[in-house]
Amino acid sequence: MMNNLGDILKHRRLELHMSQSAASDNICSQPMLSSIEKGKYIPNSEILILLCKRLKIDMNQLSLNNNYQISSVEIFNNTVTHLCNNHEYFELKEFLLKKSTVESIASDNQLQAYYYYLGIAFLQSDNDLDQAEVNLKLAMTNPTEHSNLTTLDRLVLISSAVVYATKQQPNLSDMYIQKAFKQFNSATFETNQVALFYLAGYANLLINNKLKAIKWLNQGIDFASNHDSHYMLANMYYLLAKILMDTDKSELALDYQNRSQIFTDLFHEKVFK
Repeated sequence: MMNNLGDILKHRRLELHMSQSAASDNICSQPMLSSIEKGKYIPNSEILILLCKRLKIDMNQLSLNNNYQISSVEIFNNTVTHLCNNHEYFELKEFLLKKSTVESIASDNQLQAYYYYLGIAFLQSDNDLDQAEVNLKLAMTNPTEHSNLTTLDRLVLISSAVVYATKQQPNLSDMYIQKAFKQFNSATFETNQVALFYLAGYANLLINNKLKAIKWLNQGIDFASNHDSHYMLANMYYLLAKILMDTDKSELALDYQNRSQIFTDLFHEKVFK
């Protein structure tokens, strides 16, 4: 289990086949990075942000841990996975709009996944909020009318919350966040659920509700860690660091719950004994 920031950064560095020297160059010393990876040293927000950028950890884009099928033909599903994982959203949009792709859809579940991916593609490739909203609505198979929401239902709802937050419609954004987490505690764990917390935090950041964003990200880190998952943890730490860099510490001190050890550590470089 990767249960600390150092483990997560090391895992990502090794994925990129990058040495400690290359990862730390012009950011911090190699011994400091070694201490960070061993959990002996917590970087401040500035160093953490620079390391995340070096390790190609993006705060605006995410890849699902497990992608959903849009077709009964495996090559179509593999193409979606490849394009999503590489954040090639323009190519994803073009692929999804092809007649052959549409004709390969064979079930309601595949149709829902298709519209979900198309909504995300419009959002990420062109920042076309209206088309993103339209397609995400088409992906909603009346999920708020029953309690047994699938993880895909929840992803559709939380992605809609991001769209409305981008449109600066905070009430609608908050409503869709609440819908996405309806009876969440009774849901069976799936790794993709971690993304819900990240997107809830990101949506709140877009409408400048930093305290709420921090709470969602903190819950997401706990949720992932409690389920022995490192999925999205690096992104959540990165987004936290960005928020903390841009936020007055006195503002955070208004809420006692936000003064947890993680935030103290991100504010101040600290050596663990």
